[in-house]
Amino acid sequence: MERSAVERVAELMTAMAAGDASAMFTLYTEFGAVIRRVLQSHFADRGVHVVPADEMNGLTLDATMALFEAAPSWRADGGAMPWTWAERRLRAIVNAYLGPHTREFGDEDGGVVATDVAAADVDELDHLETVARDDDTIRLLVDALDATSSRRDAQVFLSVRAQAAGGDPSPANTVAARHGMKPPAVRQAAKRVGDRLRALAARDATYAPLLELPLLER
Repeated sequence: MERSAVERVAELMTAMAAGDASAMFTLYTEFGAVIRRVLQSHFADRGVHVVPADEMNGLTLDATMALFEAAPSWRADGGAMPWTWAERRLRAIVNAYLGPHTREFGDEDGGVVATDVAAADVDELDHLETVARDDDTIRLLVDALDATSSRRDAQVFLSVRAQAAGGDPSPANTVAARHGMKPPAVRQAAKRVGDRLRALAARDATYAPLLELPLLER
C-alpha cells in the first residue's frame, strides 16, 4: 500500500481514537473496499464464498465500528494496518454472522453459502413506511434503516421493539418464532440495527432527531 494511504489511515485512526465518529465513516468510505476484502477472506476460511451484497456492506460497517472502538489501542508504528491488527475482532464479526445465517446445501448447491434466514411476513416495516408518507421524523427513520440495514434486520429490529413496548417479557423469543430464527440471532440483529442507527445519527446531523426517539434508547 502506498505511503500516502498508510498516512491517511493513521490520520483517521488517530481521530477515531480521540472519539471523532465522522472519521469512522470516512474510513468506511475511503477504505471500505479493503476492509470488505479482509472480511471476505475470513468468510473463505470458513468455507463460505457467497454473502448477499447488502449484508456484506453492513458487515463492513460493523467492522469499521469495531476499528473505531479499538482505535485507542492501535499504534501507527506497530507495522500492521488496523484491519490486520484487529484480525480477531473482524473474524469474530464473521463468526457471529455465520452462527444464525448459514446452512449446508447439497452438492448441487456448491457447499456452504451464506444466505438470509427465511423471514415470515411482518407488518411493522410496511406500517412504518405507510406512516412515513405523512410524518417527517418517521420518513427519516425509514431512510436511516434503508441506509444502514438489510430489510430483514430492519423488520427484526422493529418487531423486537414493538413486542417490548407491548410488554412482552421475551420479545426475542416471540420474534424468533415469527421469522424462523433463534432468539440469540434475533437479539444480535436487533442490536446491530440499533447500533448502526445511533452511529448514523451521531455522525450526520440530518439524522440527529432520531436520537430523541424511544425506539433508539438502549
